[in-house]
Amino acid sequence: MRIAVKHWLDDHQDLAYDMDDVIDEFSTEACRRKLMEAQGSTSKVRKVKIPSCCTSFSVKDYKFNRKMTPKVDEITRRLESLKEQIKILHLVETVAKRPNKTRDRLPSTSLVESYVYGRENDKEELLKLLLSNESSDDQVVVIPIVGMGGVGKTTLAQMVYNDDRVNEFFDSKAWACVSDDFDIFGVTKTILRAITSGGCDYEDLNMVQVKLSEALTRKRFLIVLDDVWNEKYEDWDILRRPFLVGSSGSKIIVTTRHHRVASVMSSTAGYSLKELTDDESLCLLARHALGRTNFDRYPNLEGIGRSIVRKCKNLPLAVKTLGGLLRARSTPDEWTDILNSEIWEIKEDQSDILPALRLSYYHLPAHLKPCFAYCSIFPKDYEFDKYELVLLWMAEGFLEESKASDLMEDIGDNYFKELLMRSFFQQSSSNSSRFVMHDLINDLARYVAGDFCSRLTDDLEENIKCTILDKVRYASFTSSWYEASQKFKTLQKAKHLRSFLPLPIFAEDGSDEFYIAKKVIAELLPELRYSRVLSFGGYAISELPDSISELIHLRYLNLSGTRLKLLPESMSNLCNLQTLRLGNCRELINLPVGIRKLINLRHLENSNTSQLHEMPSGIDQLTSLQTLSKVVVSKHGAFRLKDLGNLSLLAGSLAILELQNVTNVQEARDANLKDKRDLDKIVLAWNSEYDDSLSKVLQQDLLEALRPHTNLTSLEIEFYKGDKFSSWVGDYSFTKLVKVSLRGCTHCKCLPSLGQLPALKDLSIQSMLEVKAVGTELCGKDCSWEFSFPSLESLTFDDMPEWEEWTCLSSAGENECHFPLLRKLCISRCPKLKSIPVLHLPSLSELKLDECSVGIAKCFYNLTSLNKLEFWQIIGLASLEDVFMQFPSGLEDIALRSCHQLKNLWGSSTTRVLPMLKYLTIESCSALQSLPTLSGLNRLRISFCSALSCLPMDKLLLPQLRHLEIFDCHKLNLTPEIVIEDTSTSIEGLQIFGCPCLNLRTMLGSVYSFASLRSLDIRDCDYHLDQLPTPNLERLYLCRCKNVSYLPSGLGRLRSLQLSFCSSPLLFPQGDFPPSLEGLYIEGGENLQLKPLSEWGLNRLTSLERFRIRGGYPELESFSGSGDDGFALLPPTLRSVDIGDLPNLKSLSTLLRGLTALKGLRIFGCPKLGSLPKESLRNQLKLLRIDTCPLLEKRCLMDRDYWRVIEDIPCVGIGSDLQRVYTCLCIYFSF
Repeated sequence: MRIAVKHWLDDHQDLAYDMDDVIDEFSTEACRRKLMEAQGSTSKVRKVKIPSCCTSFSVKDYKFNRKMTPKVDEITRRLESLKEQIKILHLVETVAKRPNKTRDRLPSTSLVESYVYGRENDKEELLKLLLSNESSDDQVVVIPIVGMGGVGKTTLAQMVYNDDRVNEFFDSKAWACVSDDFDIFGVTKTILRAITSGGCDYEDLNMVQVKLSEALTRKRFLIVLDDVWNEKYEDWDILRRPFLVGSSGSKIIVTTRHHRVASVMSSTAGYSLKELTDDESLCLLARHALGRTNFDRYPNLEGIGRSIVRKCKNLPLAVKTLGGLLRARSTPDEWTDILNSEIWEIKEDQSDILPALRLSYYHLPAHLKPCFAYCSIFPKDYEFDKYELVLLWMAEGFLEESKASDLMEDIGDNYFKELLMRSFFQQSSSNSSRFVMHDLINDLARYVAGDFCSRLTDDLEENIKCTILDKVRYASFTSSWYEASQKFKTLQKAKHLRSFLPLPIFAEDGSDEFYIAKKVIAELLPELRYSRVLSFGGYAISELPDSISELIHLRYLNLSGTRLKLLPESMSNLCNLQTLRLGNCRELINLPVGIRKLINLRHLENSNTSQLHEMPSGIDQLTSLQTLSKVVVSKHGAFRLKDLGNLSLLAGSLAILELQNVTNVQEARDANLKDKRDLDKIVLAWNSEYDDSLSKVLQQDLLEALRPHTNLTSLEIEFYKGDKFSSWVGDYSFTKLVKVSLRGCTHCKCLPSLGQLPALKDLSIQSMLEVKAVGTELCGKDCSWEFSFPSLESLTFDDMPEWEEWTCLSSAGENECHFPLLRKLCISRCPKLKSIPVLHLPSLSELKLDECSVGIAKCFYNLTSLNKLEFWQIIGLASLEDVFMQFPSGLEDIALRSCHQLKNLWGSSTTRVLPMLKYLTIESCSALQSLPTLSGLNRLRISFCSALSCLPMDKLLLPQLRHLEIFDCHKLNLTPEIVIEDTSTSIEGLQIFGCPCLNLRTMLGSVYSFASLRSLDIRDCDYHLDQLPTPNLERLYLCRCKNVSYLPSGLGRLRSLQLSFCSSPLLFPQGDFPPSLEGLYIEGGENLQLKPLSEWGLNRLTSLERFRIRGGYPELESFSGSGDDGFALLPPTLRSVDIGDLPNLKSLSTLLRGLTALKGLRIFGCPKLGSLPKESLRNQLKLLRIDTCPLLEKRCLMDRDYWRVIEDIPCVGIGSDLQRVYTCLCIYFSF
């Protein structure tokens, strides 16, 4: 019966969704008609008088009514059907109030659990708080323990409650389990009985509280209130009244899942209790599953046990529960069954996990429940952004509009904070701006979402098992580089999807790019007509079908990071659209002309759209806009600067570009930036190449009129051509300004007064071509250098070719200045700078000097915090010893580039004062002849040092070296006695290019000298490499190396091998390839002689996934023969094949036979190849590139049978279309 009722409730919810869709269609139609009326009223066409009897007639109206009538009838029928089932299911209507208690839960007691692991540190920290006598404004100190359900809050409270030190410190103590029913009378009676050790027959709250107050007077007491849910301050105020009479040092411990409860009951921050560590959880599992503290007697179960505790994400309750289930099970198969089971599949009489977590869900207010359930679309460990999630909630209609003037986004922000306070969300440990859900909370979300949410993965078989029913409304899928149509076939039954979301949601930095077949988009869009949320963010799509306009319910559309050049004009019909994300669309050149019709648009994100040089008119009519990342001011019509004046809700970041097109200062005044208090980041930019035809006075007036609100935190001014900056730039009223960047202001002769900005942390001044001196004007009026820039952490001067002098006159008349918090200083491309003041930089950790004289480098003293030093083109620098009288002892990273007078680094004694140096880079220092002893280095990179002839001779040269890179040092040599094996056994990566005098055979030594070496990259070597110094090498790259006939011995762990343009006196290969090989890349030079591929034995390499053969067979027409098994030349494990520079090749059928796992195929430089085996194309291929193969290119583009197969491939590049897949190939075929 319960199952039947659940199905009935699900059918109700399903119907509610469909009803909402119908209502939304009516609402959308009303919006369309309103827009049509508005368009008609503003039309310039001469109006013709029409009889009133005809004005109500419209063909579109008729079609709409005809379409909607059957939908309404169907909803009515389903509603009647559900009503009839009430009797069948024997359901009874009731108006009884829902009880406060959501389940019968055993109250906690003060007795400690039998076995507790991993809480000793937490216990000691809590005891410090409990046993402290520090004064407090509160009459009684409340210490909340906050954490998610099952994390062990009660257990920790029990541990400290029963500690001997607590018993000695407190006169009285009491334990009360409050639970979800905040019964003031009952809790007070429980505490009174504990304090008096007697009965309590009073039935009046007043009498009970009076007696408790008397019992606690002038006593130091400890009270534990366990499992508190109530958030009402009034209830807490009543409960605590008897506690106010206690002595100093009295404490109350409160355990709760909700930070808001903690803030109501205490003025101090709660103690946040985290999960156990892996080892602690493993001990707990062993105790409850095996009755022991470890797995010493059950080694075959330890690995599975570790997987189980990871599945529990170290939540003690979950570990204990699964341990109890395993109590009578001792075989690996039984443990594996528990490991593979879902938490919610465990029967509730065997598990407290889901009921304990579900209790948190039941306590959620109704408006938060759908928001939480929606989060089930996120995979486990997915890190989500608060802002992004709020926009998704808003698009799905989960945010209840307030009668007040609160914005929907602010309401969503409050919802998010509420779920965070209730421990449903946790802040990411790796990124403080993102959040995650504990795995078991994620399980809870999937449980409560039921059949209405679904996730797709890359595993097609898994997707098939995951039945996608027509009830599904929210679907997410794990993005992969190449999306094929098969992945989405399971969505065919889901006809009413509201969210279709790839995860991760595309990052704004554009660091990832994915490919999806055009056919997939064309087939998907008609199936997504009920979508509120749709994202193709990060996919390399170049066009969007006009059918996007049919998605009339759409509220959120993410196209960020795509290759779109044009947006279809039909998009302007999406009148419900709230969020349009176009960030990092670097090829986008237009927005829809009819964008004014998107009257509900609130967020238009168009940052990093470098080709978007013009924006349409009508944006000023989008009065709900809060986000507008970038505007481009037009000279002729289109978007005008004054249009910003109508957008009073703008917030966040705004870049205003092409300001040279403004010819009237009044437009800048009308933009009204000074009243836009929610804008915190502003970029004001003129075109860097315009002809200076506007007057400088006009430019100055324009900048003055663009004064923003004082809430600003970041200001960037670029290519301003006025003679001086406006008075507001640097005004002390901008108390929140953290970052200022001035770039390309080429006519300004002096800098603005920025020293008075109290919060300024980051100052960058670049390309100020006419500035000759920097002095007191930078400090500001009536402000000396001693008191300027109190918060500055980063300072950059770059590209100031006329700058000669920097003075800072202190109050004592000295040329010195203090930057107490400055951490990073960069002076770059300032060749005329001759003098700078004495700089007091106690916090400086990073110093970069570029294209400066050595005299500037000598002006730095007492850099006690410096750990990173970069010198580029320092004229006259012969040695670092000439610069530093005393070396900064904390230096960890030194980079010296293009210092052509540098002959040596430092004297022999300097090693003792640079004990922390780990990274050294020396590049293009043509006079450098030798290096000193460097005993502590982790990484050494030397390149283009043409005079360097030898490395240090000390055998203790590189004892801690992990990575050594030597490039193009043509004179570098080693004596026969010195080999790297003598100096380092911990090296992991070695790269040597273009060092013809270096005897690598001698240098590399014997086979077993490098136990840690994993990667070896050697180019331009003339010596035989019959032995290599490692048994653990995983990556080997040999380029332009002579005498390569056979692979060196001792490469049993090699995973990747690349030979490029090498030569060989014998046929290659001689001997077998390592069995562990995963990638094999052979690029044959003119002199490399290759054996027939059938003799390579590749079909025996069961781990091989990537194979490239380029050249080496000038006369080959087809790969004849077969492998050792008589059938395939290549192993079936191959995922990518790259074939090229085979001028006579005509057939690939033998080579590609049996490659069932093939995903990527690249063919180039095969002019006689005219066809491909079609079975290879049908084999779920995800990437196909064909170049300089004219016959094959023509066949693929002209043969309809070929094209039908090719159009399913996500990433295709044929001939001139190759540029579109270049980045993709660099990743897919990377060595």
